[in-house]
Amino acid sequence: MASNSRTNTESSDFREKRRVKMAKKKLLLRIDPKLHDELRKWADDDLRSINAQIEFLLKKSVAENRRDSNG
Repeated sequence: MASNSRTNTESSDFREKRRVKMAKKKLLLRIDPKLHDELRKWADDDLRSINAQIEFLLKKSVAENRRDSNG
């Protein structure tokens, strides 16, 4: 019985960490339909959702901008 209690606690801890990790800001984005289609194709090629693809590209751009600004 003790192991079941521990398993429930571990599952609860995992769910809490996942919930915190998944807490993201929502953003309404209006883009040209042609750009959306291109992003969809690119996301499909990379096995990502379009949302994940846009987030990936934004993070990459921010990281590159920081490198460029530092020297």
